[in-house]
Amino acid sequence: MSRERIERAAEHIAQSAFDFLERSVGEIENHPKYSVIHFATAVELLFKARLMSEHWSLVVEKSSDADIARFLDGTSRTVSPREAVRRLKKVCGQNISNEAEEQFSKLAAHRNRMIHFFHEAGADGADPQTVQEVVREQCLCWFHLRSLLRQWSDQFQDYDEIVTRVDWRMQRNREFLRVKFDQLRDQIEADKAKGTVFSTCSGCGFEAAELIEQTDVLRDVTCRVCHLNRGYLEFPCPAQCGATVNVEADHGTDRSCSECGHEVTGEELDSVLSTEFVRHEDYRQMSCAYCTSMGCVVQHGDWFICLECLSHEEGIAECEWCNEMQIGAGDLEFSYHSGCEFCDGHAGWHRDD
Repeated sequence: MSRERIERAAEHIAQSAFDFLERSVGEIENHPKYSVIHFATAVELLFKARLMSEHWSLVVEKSSDADIARFLDGTSRTVSPREAVRRLKKVCGQNISNEAEEQFSKLAAHRNRMIHFFHEAGADGADPQTVQEVVREQCLCWFHLRSLLRQWSDQFQDYDEIVTRVDWRMQRNREFLRVKFDQLRDQIEADKAKGTVFSTCSGCGFEAAELIEQTDVLRDVTCRVCHLNRGYLEFPCPAQCGATVNVEADHGTDRSCSECGHEVTGEELDSVLSTEFVRHEDYRQMSCAYCTSMGCVVQHGDWFICLECLSHEEGIAECEWCNEMQIGAGDLEFSYHSGCEFCDGHAGWHRDD
């Protein structure tokens, strides 16, 4: 009986999530305040629905205090959006990029400001620039959320029609950003004439995504309209078919050659990226805090790149407690006490003393 009630609860959460999602994309122009609130609520509920597919206790604020009766009665405190993302990554093994996590956090912060304090988009008669900013935020969030929904297609396949409608509506809403694109058009054209390469942005749909060649292999693309940033690798096919392989900087993306179908292995990717010779006695493991993979980071010129999720940074930090070298964790200034993605630091070591 409890299992059936849990399944019904999970289904109700998913239904509410997609209801809020569809409602939000139709409210941007006339009700930007509620559009943000409903979009953020939809994201939070989708995270909880995904957690419930693993186990209902993952939705409870403190899993150690999980009580099935209280949960089903709706009296249990549930996780925050930030904690939900952490559990999806750490417990469920889901890859949620640093950019996506940051964007979802911004959306949740905007929602909280609207509900509890003041937000410009909540004022009567919000000006076009405010609406434009709301659209920009949602374009970024939808880009990342759509990617996650593709990963979770088996769980949410009953909602494919709604996802298609939301995607179509988001394309229409992007037109609110045309004003900004028009303002940037002359500068973009001038930069094109100087040799800068632009492509169509996956977030807003405008030809405003600037290509930056960080190295002969590593590329970054940043949109001047919606600020979506994506990275990818471009290198000759290891099977020597003569084609060029493009690998998106995201865990689980296609790593095959479009010409011959060769699947790029981890060893081949390591060979393409590794540029530093390190003597065995000097070797120190380098890890990635973005995807929590250990020993997966290689040095590529001045860059450090994760072989799993392809996150990359120009520097690498060391935890003051566990001495783990890692990207994606900031400068780790206070890590001796608080730890890092791979340890609990001094405080965690003595927590049970």
